[in-house]
Amino acid sequence: MRVASGQEALVARVLLKDGTAGYGFTLNEDAAVARDMAAWDAFARGKGVALHSLLGGSYRGKVKCVKDELPAIPPDWTALRKDILAGKHDLLRIDPFAWGSLEMVQTIAAVAAAFDLSIALLAPNGHPWELQYCAALAATLKGEDTRIIVRKIEEKEITISGEAGLGILWSSEPAFSKIQWQS
Repeated sequence: MRVASGQEALVARVLLKDGTAGYGFTLNEDAAVARDMAAWDAFARGKGVALHSLLGGSYRGKVKCVKDELPAIPPDWTALRKDILAGKHDLLRIDPFAWGSLEMVQTIAAVAAAFDLSIALLAPNGHPWELQYCAALAATLKGEDTRIIVRKIEEKEITISGEAGLGILWSSEPAFSKIQWQS
């Protein structure tokens, strides 16, 4: 679908056996990211809980968005592991859309916690859906200092949703309601 800014978004829907729908998206061309996000959204919605509750995180209310121009860490687990063991990072700048799955972000976060490293999640395009997804992920991570890195918008705080699923406000993009899903 085309979003209001003119960018294209790949949007996915996952249906559970009980009919619960979950949605995901990506502003890049990796369909796996959108499907993974949709599956987790459907699973959390099916359980009637927010993603952070499903994954044992803590509801913090808000997460801080900070401007940062430094690059995100490339999605190469072997290289990242070596860098962490060598003490090359104080802050792990992770683009959850580049790493491909929520499980990878959770794995990186667990390793970061073991080495007392902070995590910053990159919202590469500053789109509201990206910010809301990063806020949902931030609430799943241990530690109070997780941040969202933005490059294209002002620094601000993002409210972490307590709604079932990812808590993304899909209706913020008018074209979303016009998607004709196939069953």
